[in-house]
Amino acid sequence: MFDVKDFGARGDGRANDAGSIDAAIAACAAAGGGTVHFPPGRYVAGTIHVKSNMTIDIPPGATVAIGDDDDIDMIEDLPYDPHADMETTYFNCALFRLDGVENVRIGGGGTIDGNRPHRHGPKPVSVKQCTNVSVRDINIVYAPNYAISCIDSEFLVVDGVWIENAFADGIDFDGCRFARVSNCRVNSADDAICLKSSPALREPMDCAHVTVTNCHVSTSCNCFKLGTESGPGGFSDVAISNCTFDKQPISRAPPGGICIESVDGAVIDRVAASNITMNNVACPIFIRLGKRGRAQRVPTPGKLENVSISNIVATNADMPCVVSGGPGYRVMNVSLDSISIAYGTGAKGHLQKLVDPIAIPEAEDAYPDPRMFGELPCWAFYCRHAENVRVTNMQSRIDSDLGRIKPAVVLDDVDGSDVRVNEYYF
Repeated sequence: MFDVKDFGARGDGRANDAGSIDAAIAACAAAGGGTVHFPPGRYVAGTIHVKSNMTIDIPPGATVAIGDDDDIDMIEDLPYDPHADMETTYFNCALFRLDGVENVRIGGGGTIDGNRPHRHGPKPVSVKQCTNVSVRDINIVYAPNYAISCIDSEFLVVDGVWIENAFADGIDFDGCRFARVSNCRVNSADDAICLKSSPALREPMDCAHVTVTNCHVSTSCNCFKLGTESGPGGFSDVAISNCTFDKQPISRAPPGGICIESVDGAVIDRVAASNITMNNVACPIFIRLGKRGRAQRVPTPGKLENVSISNIVATNADMPCVVSGGPGYRVMNVSLDSISIAYGTGAKGHLQKLVDPIAIPEAEDAYPDPRMFGELPCWAFYCRHAENVRVTNMQSRIDSDLGRIKPAVVLDDVDGSDVRVNEYYF
C-alpha cells in the first residue's frame, strides 16, 4: 500500500498534488506493483501517469480533481492526419493517463472530478494501447472531455461507474477488443456509450467482442452508437442488453437510441441488441450504411450485415425506425423482433405532410444521424436499399389524427424481406 500523503500529497483542494501522486506511483512500480491509496480529501492534480501492475484506490470521501490546464500534459504532436476530431484523437491531455500499461485497476467508490463547467478540456481517464484495465465502482463528474476514453486496447472492464453531468461522450471504446461495460449510469450531453474504429493512430483498428449490459443512460445525444468515427476499421461481435435509455432533464430528446452506422468503409458484422427500454428517444432504431469516406482516398461503402434487435420497448418516440443503405449497396440480414413503440406528441413535427419516397435525399456523404433525411414518408418503419430484412411482432401506436397523415411503413428498393408492423391508433 502506497499512501499518497506519505509522498507529500495534501488533499486540501488547493495544492497541485500531481508530483506527489506520481512519486507514489513510481514507488509502487519500483516495488513490482501494489496499491496507490488516496485517503479522504480533495486532491487537485495535473496529469497523473499510471504504471503497470497497480490499483489506484480512491475510496468514499476521496476526490481527485483536474487542476489547471498548465499542469496537464500537452497533446500529441502527430506527423499524420488522424482524420478524427480532437477529442477522439488525443490521449495525453488527461488526468489519469494510461499509456501502454497493463494490469491496472482504478476504483474504490470515490470520485474523479473533471472540475470544469463546460466542454473542452482534459479527459478524466485516458487509456491508450493498454491491456487488462478495469475502471470499477467510481463516480466521474463534470467531465469536459470523454469521461472514459480508450483506444487500441484490450481486455477492458468498466463496471459500476456513475458518470454524471458529462459535457461530452460518456464511455468510448475506439478500436478496442474484448471489452465490457456493465452496471453503469451515464448522464452525458453527447453520446452516452460509443464504439469507434477511427484512424486516430494512423492505421484503422477493428472494434470487436464488446458487450454492454445492465446500464442506465440519460443523454441529449445518442444513447448507444457505433460507427461515426471509423475509417475504415470495422466492428464485429457487439452485444448490448438489459439497458434503459432516457433524455437528460430539461434537454432535447436524444436523436437515436440504438444507432448502428457505417459510412467510412467499415464492415459491421454480428451485432445484437435486446431487452432495452427507451423513453423520450426520437428514433428508437437507426441503421445506416453510407459512403462519407472519411480517411478514404475514394469514398467506398463498407458492409453492414447480420444485425439482431429484439425485445425493445419505447415510449414518446418521434420518428420511425430507419434501416437504410445506399444506391448499389445494401444493408443485409437484419432481424427486428418483439418491438413495441408508442409515439408521442413530438411525432407531430415529423408528420406535417405526405412525402414522396422518391424525393427522400440519399445523403450518401452526410454525417449519419436519424434526422439526416429530413421528413420521412411514413411514421413507423422506413427501409431503403436493404435485403433480407425481417420485422416480426412489431407493434407501433400513435394518435389517430397523426397516424392517418401518412402510411406506417414504406419500403424502397428492398428485396427478399418480410416486414410486418401492427398499427394501433388511439
